[in-house]
Amino acid sequence: MEKGLLGLILLKPDRLTLRIIDLDHNRVVNEARSGSLHVGQNQIANYAENISAITNNLLGFKRLLEEYQVANYRLYGALTDMDLVTGKYVANQIFVRTGFKIEWLNKDQTLAQILAAVHNVANQQLEDSQLTGYVLNIGLSTSNLAYFKNGSYATSWEIDMGKARLSQLVDNLRQTAATPSDIILDYISSKLEYLVPELKSSTETTMLIQGADTLAERYIKEDHAVDKIPNKEFHKRYRHLLNASDQYIIRHYDVDEQSVNWVLPTYLIVRQVMRLLNVKKIYITNASILDGLEVTHNDPQFLVNMVKTAADNLALRYGADSNHKRFVTKVAMQLYDALEPIHRLDSHYRLLLEVACKVDDIGNFINPQGHYRHSAYILEANPLVGLSSQDNEIIAEVSRYHSSETPEVDQPHYMHLDSAIQLPVSQLAAILRVADSLDDSRQQKILRVHLELVGEDLQIQVKTTDDLVLEQWAFERKNQLFTEVYGLHPKLVIVGRN
Repeated sequence: MEKGLLGLILLKPDRLTLRIIDLDHNRVVNEARSGSLHVGQNQIANYAENISAITNNLLGFKRLLEEYQVANYRLYGALTDMDLVTGKYVANQIFVRTGFKIEWLNKDQTLAQILAAVHNVANQQLEDSQLTGYVLNIGLSTSNLAYFKNGSYATSWEIDMGKARLSQLVDNLRQTAATPSDIILDYISSKLEYLVPELKSSTETTMLIQGADTLAERYIKEDHAVDKIPNKEFHKRYRHLLNASDQYIIRHYDVDEQSVNWVLPTYLIVRQVMRLLNVKKIYITNASILDGLEVTHNDPQFLVNMVKTAADNLALRYGADSNHKRFVTKVAMQLYDALEPIHRLDSHYRLLLEVACKVDDIGNFINPQGHYRHSAYILEANPLVGLSSQDNEIIAEVSRYHSSETPEVDQPHYMHLDSAIQLPVSQLAAILRVADSLDDSRQQKILRVHLELVGEDLQIQVKTTDDLVLEQWAFERKNQLFTEVYGLHPKLVIVGRN
């Protein structure tokens, strides 16, 4: 495990933050924040226009890192609503001006870090250490609602609204409406009502709120990361804010001239979610993305479990055969581990293959004919929480090529993939094709699989419960890619039958 000092820098649309952590003693030794960055109108992430302020702050952070002699540091940035082309431009400008290389986090990775942080503090400081209830993350551009059961992540939903976006709507409505808050409440409801049938609300729903700085500053006690909000007091403050002036809010809520516009939208979002979920207990946390980065740096297993859960949820939603999924995953993992000296891919690619095994057949929900293509575009439209955009693309492409289509150099779709992922896609798809073929009948006839390398043949020795005529045909049809990628000839050998 790493020791010494670790520097974590996070760029968000409204601010830059540096945290220096003593890994030996698991404590924060310093934290520095920039002034407010101007948030954009069309794109909340206004990084290109703020580049001078960003680089000046980063140079200041660099001097602080040098003072503390921190050699191990990382810079992360929240993409929010910014496109990757602009992201590359900003990343290049930051590197040229400061020497920092930035790692962009998409919205699904950002959410995963937030939930890791919330999960960590909830387990330590909530009245019920095993959280069962909702986590509402209020962002600038979009928000998220997640559900935890007995302390474990269960599922999440994206909500197309954030406090900065809503503040822009409030400003526009003030020009034409006497009571814009009523219209905003209806607007928020329109973004949430479609979720109500899915939500597991009960008479004692618990909700933990993240991303509401004004609530955190008012209700969280010193040395706490989460505290309860009295229900009556929240509603009293909510009603008071409906008619409060900006000057009053700045004076009483310790906000600047930009974030004053986000106070009322924050309360409006919380109020409507509470109503729709029938919330009885509300908690507020100041846990942040930086906290999540710190938690997952020390223990990445939470993210791994979240990714697997998200994949299982997606497979369940689209009716994938769970028995077939388990069989294919088991065999694919055996093949991956046995071939490690050849493919030389790491444990992260192993996770991506495992996820692909879980979701490769979801396209059957649309049409079994060409289901692999349907699987790919469902995955493109439903990126999995906790994974980078490239990771999600790899999973979609491995699913695309797990059946009939082959990733060949003249195949149009394969040609347009980034060259960095073309070979890993082929390597993972080749393994998945072989594993999938061994249960082509979807009847799990194979009880055990043993792998043995004999010359240039990879013998896949199996013990079965029935004849494998269909599996043998599928195996011969699908294993050519495996030979091309690994230089080995897979041979199916039946060594016993029950």
